[in-house]
Amino acid sequence: MGKPRQPGQIAHLNALRHDERETRRAKAWALRLDGFTVRQIAERLNVSVGGAAQYLQESLAELRTNSHESADSWRQLQLDRLESVIAAWLPIARDPAHPEAARGAAVVVRACETQARLLGLLQTGAVVSTPEKPAAESESFEHALAASPALREAVREQLNEAEARSIIKPATP
Repeated sequence: MGKPRQPGQIAHLNALRHDERETRRAKAWALRLDGFTVRQIAERLNVSVGGAAQYLQESLAELRTNSHESADSWRQLQLDRLESVIAAWLPIARDPAHPEAARGAAVVVRACETQARLLGLLQTGAVVSTPEKPAAESESFEHALAASPALREAVREQLNEAEARSIIKPATP
């Protein structure tokens, strides 16, 4: 049995092994993208077939994580943009005397619908009524609101937040 290693030496060896593993994993993924089979990758990297498969599984897991993070960032950016649209159009939609009130209400409802879809509160395939496609021809957002207490609550919260941010006085009943 050899001389025991010092903690610093062990940490250094572990770092080297980690770097080597990452290099092999990257090579395995590059070979896979070039069309090599797992067996061919194992032969090229001089590892077992199971080892090559493990490298590929780790690469896929990392890709999934990165794509989820990218999707979450994009989703948040879109939600922020929609909040800006709601804040801009809500005062117009709440003023029945404004000449663009109907358009403002349509924009706010559409923005709320899009927010609900991004948050997973409304089915992606649901179609809402638009001026070009009346509610009689499709399921309307109002029907989705009536059917989903969670969606109603989410829309209510979004409208309240928009009112609070833009210091809008709520319409009196």
